[in-house]
Order: sequence, then C-alpha cells, then structure tokens
Amino acid sequence: MRKRLLLMGFAALLTSAAFAQNNNGKADDMERIAITPVVDAQDAPMASKDMLASKMRQICTLNGLAGEGSNPLFSMKATIDVLSKELTATAPPMHALTMSVNLFIVDNETGNVYSQTSVEVKGVGQNETKAYIAAMRNIDPKRGQFKAFVDQGKNKIIEFYNSQCDFVISKANALKAQGRTQEASQVLYSVPKVCKDCYDQCMQMAGNMPVSSSDSGVSQADGSGNDDVQTVESNTMEIDNGIFVNFKGCKRYGNKSRMTFNIENQNKKDYEFKIYRSNIRVIDGEGNSVETDMAKIAGEEFSYNKTATIMNGTPVVLECEFKDVDTIKMFEIVKDGITYRMRLNLDCQ
Repeated sequence: MRKRLLLMGFAALLTSAAFAQNNNGKADDMERIAITPVVDAQDAPMASKDMLASKMRQICTLNGLAGEGSNPLFSMKATIDVLSKELTATAPPMHALTMSVNLFIVDNETGNVYSQTSVEVKGVGQNETKAYIAAMRNIDPKRGQFKAFVDQGKNKIIEFYNSQCDFVISKANALKAQGRTQEASQVLYSVPKVCKDCYDQCMQMAGNMPVSSSDSGVSQADGSGNDDVQTVESNTMEIDNGIFVNFKGCKRYGNKSRMTFNIENQNKKDYEFKIYRSNIRVIDGEGNSVETDMAKIAGEEFSYNKTATIMNGTPVVLECEFKDVDTIKMFEIVKDGITYRMRLNLDCQ
C-alpha cells in the first residue's frame, strides 16, 4: 500500500512538472504577439497622451506582449474619463484632476472587446496639462489587474488565430489582389508562433509575397494607418534621417547564425538609437519569419529602456543572433511604424 502511494505521488509530481513546462512554453510563445497602444482621448493634452502610451507599452512588455509592434487585426486602446476637476485652496491654487483610465484589447475588424480594465488616477499640477501628466505618471504598470487584463486578451487573440486562420489568409489574399502587398504581409506576420498550424501557413505565404514597386526605397503611405515599407537591394539602408545600417557579415556558430551591422550617424548632432529586440527579424530561405534570439548594440544586450548614443563619425556595432537560419533572404527592422527591409539572399558561413 505504501509503495502504491509513493508511486502515485511520484506520478503526480511528474504530471505537475510537465504541466508547468507546457505552460512556460506557451507563455514564451505568447510573448511574440505584437500589439500597438492607441490613446483615444481628444481632450487630453498631447504630452499626457504620450505619457499614457508609454505606460501602455510598459504594461504590454511586462505582461508578454510586444508593445512596439503593429498588429492590423488587434490593438490596445485607451480612453480617459474626467471624474472631477477643481482648484485647490492653496496659494497659488493648483489644478486637481481625478480620472478613470480605461484600457481595452479590441478586434479592429469587428470592434469586439476581448478584455478591458479601468484604473482611477489623480494628478495635481500648476496647470491642467501638468495635472494630466501627473495623473498618467501615477499609473503603475506592475499592478496585478493589468496582468489579468493582458492575459485574457492574449488568450482571446490566440483562440481567434486558431479558429479563424482561414479569415486571416483570405484577408491577406484580398489585400494582395488589390496590390497592397505590404498590408497583406503585415496581416500574415501578425500570427503568433504558438498558433503553429496557422503560423506555418501564413509564413509560407508571406515568403512568397511579391514586393510592389513602391516598396523599393520609397515610403508608401496610403492613409490606412498601417506600417510603411521600405526595401533596399544593397547592403546599406537608411532607417532615419542620416542614420544608416550597414551589413558587415554573417557567421554560423553551431546551430545559430550571427549577423553584424554598423550603425552610422552622418548628422552633426548625436543620435539616440532605441529599438526593441522583437522588432528585428530575418526571412529565411523558406520564407519563414525568424525573430532574433539575441541582439547587442555597442556590446550590450537590448533591454526595454536601452538607448545607445551614435556620434557622428563613430560607427556602433549591432549584433543579431538567430536560431537555425542558413539562407537569409531578407533582414528587417521595424522602427517608428516603418518596416525597413534589406534584401540579402545569402548563406551564412
């Protein structure tokens, strides 16, 4: 009897460990879901909306979303309700605001809300703008309610991709037929890896997506609100005014490929370079999108708030490492809502 109980306990431990491992794997995969924060508050001062957008990006990053990505199907939206507004009985009088900040993860196609939460914040300042900013500054992205909010939204998004993959492919095909290939690619790249069947189908389709003539070296803005796309056929691309990424080489280390670039500043002023690791990827020989496993700039690994200063005449080294990449068709960086593509077609040695 004791032996049977011991065996049952051991089996339970194994089951629990396996379940934990599976959950961890899913969490890691779900971190690849990209979503863009959108602040819908016309009456709020611009500086306070920028502060709120920054807080939303932190909420995304802390809870397993890529808050600097762009997903044409889903977004995180925020509205602000002013609950009270008054002047304090101090000398000088101060503006005191109490507001409800409401967050939603929504389906952009249907308007359906997948998750929502609200937080009440207060701010005091010498004027109304400063009171707004003080209130937004008091939002704590680490609050437990934001984790529950994001987790529910992530699960709903994954359910959508698992059950509505035909819709995703149909939408991409419709955009492709209209000649809007960059928008079609954006729809396909939005599929997270945890939705394996749908992801594999969409990446195969994305790899065969033609690049329109307007993609080559020219920013295309069609008023749709989606990312512009710029593609170059050389080993150098400009990702900002006077800021160039120059490809230097690619080597294989075991089952990994490491690419090296120089970031060069051709302006007179120093340039603060900031980009998120999730916005760096390659397209392999089979048309699959592969995100970087490791990225370093000036010898330091990327982090949420990592910024590198690029001085004129002093190139800074950017290193990117990818798993199981042999042939690289294209290198991509997404920055400030624009996808920059460097067409390489090379085999790492």
